[in-house]
Amino acid sequence: MDDQTVPVIDLAAPPAQVRDQLARACADWGFFHLVGHGLDPALLAAVMDEARGLFAAPAADKRALSRSRDNPWGYYDRELTKNRRDKKEIFDIGPDAAGLAPSDDAFTGATPFPPWRAAFEATARAYVAACEALCLRLLRDISVGLGAQAEALAPAFQGAHTSFLRLNHYPTRDPMGDEAAEPAGLGIHHHTDAGAITLLLTDGVPGLQVRKDGAWRPVDPVPDGLIVNVGDMIQVWSNDAYQAPLHQVLAMEDVERFSLAYFFNPAYSAVIAPLRSPARYRDLPWGEFRRRRADGDFADYGAEVQIGDYRA
Repeated sequence: MDDQTVPVIDLAAPPAQVRDQLARACADWGFFHLVGHGLDPALLAAVMDEARGLFAAPAADKRALSRSRDNPWGYYDRELTKNRRDKKEIFDIGPDAAGLAPSDDAFTGATPFPPWRAAFEATARAYVAACEALCLRLLRDISVGLGAQAEALAPAFQGAHTSFLRLNHYPTRDPMGDEAAEPAGLGIHHHTDAGAITLLLTDGVPGLQVRKDGAWRPVDPVPDGLIVNVGDMIQVWSNDAYQAPLHQVLAMEDVERFSLAYFFNPAYSAVIAPLRSPARYRDLPWGEFRRRRADGDFADYGAEVQIGDYRA
């Protein structure tokens, strides 16, 4: 692997080779391109088309589907990262609320699917199912790379895990327009992802960057590939052997950009703890952590929670 560019991993390669490359990519970058992933190209094209159709709708129609602090699913055009507004609009598709326990308060609520896109929900759910299966495979390989059994991390996702799909649109104009009290900054300001694994499907337009060796480096899409990064929970499980990478997205000025991020997150009741000793983190209740992070995304409710708050 070239240590100056994000590695490309072919999931169709021999399993031992894949596990070795995954371990190195997670330790060195926290990011990698994934080819040979087996996802249906027709499904990828269809779900991207649904995202484009959604965001092309009039602002009033989209805002009729807006999320709230009480129901985190739906449309939003004033997302915060590190308490700064991003230059983008999003649509979050949550897990099936019927499968969550009554105590899963941070994740209940029905996704308000757009009635003007007849195939939207079915296409999005099919894509979510494909992403879930792929993430479960990656999770097994990551677990083995950490010296654990392949299924060591699986219990944290059993039952109704809290994974979700986010559709992103980075327009050239601020989506809030004249309503904005101050201009948006980057497409997404620098952050790490809260969960375990993020799968990113893009339209091929560059803009994503990762912080490595003191510099911002591009993570430009590769043909037929998905972009994958590990999140905070993998960093905790690995006891810092794998670092959740700091990343950001540039603001679009000349051409719009679309991407779909599938966030593979543990079950609400999961408690995350390092696989190795001595543990650098105390037990981390995922439901508590995710709820506090979600509050920071929706509005400025104070300092955003970080895994450093759970240092042992």
